Amino acid sequence: MKRNVNKLRLILFEECHRNCDGCCNKDWDLPNLPVCRDFQNYDSIMLTGGEPMLHPEVIVKAIGTIRMQTKAPIILYTSLVADKEMLGKILDCIEGITVTLHTPEDITPFLEFDRYYAGNGNMSFRLNIFRGVGHVPVSPRWKVKDNITWIKDCPLPLGETLMRFAPEDLQGKR
Repeated sequence: MKRNVNKLRLILFEECHRNCDGCCNKDWDLPNLPVCRDFQNYDSIMLTGGEPMLHPEVIVKAIGTIRMQTKAPIILYTSLVADKEMLGKILDCIEGITVTLHTPEDITPFLEFDRYYAGNGNMSFRLNIFRGVGHVPVSPRWKVKDNITWIKDCPLPLGETLMRFAPEDLQGKR
C-alpha cells in the first residue's frame, strides 16, 4: 500500500492577469518542471498557476483527472473571484480555497464572492492579504494571513513538491 508523503503544488498553466514584481513564477523555470501524472502519493493537492480562474475549465479538467486517482484534499489558490457562479461550482467539488488579495481593488470582488458563496461548512477558507491592501471585513470562516509580502527567491515550503499539469490535458482548452 502506498503512503501519502507530502503536498503537491500543481501549476495548471503560467498565464496570469497580473504582473507582480515579486511573483514566484518569475523565479521558477515553469516550462521545465516535471509533469505530474500520478496523484496518489500526496496528502493534499494545491491547484495554482498563473491565475487558475482565467481558465476555470482547466481547473475542472484537473479536478477530474486527480479524482480518478485519489480522494486527497484539493485546494484552489486564486486571486480572481469575480466569476462567483463558476467559482462556487468548482468549490463544491474540492476541499478548500486560498484567496490572495494583492491590491485594494481586490476587496470588493472578494466581499461579493464571500456573500455569494455559502458553501460547504467543512471547507478550508484561507485569505492572504498583501501589505497595502487595507482592512478587509471578513466573515469568521476565513483564516486570515494579513500584511504579507513577497518572499525573496520563493523557496518551496518543506514537504511540498512543485510540478505542472500534463500539457496534453490542456490542449483544446484555452
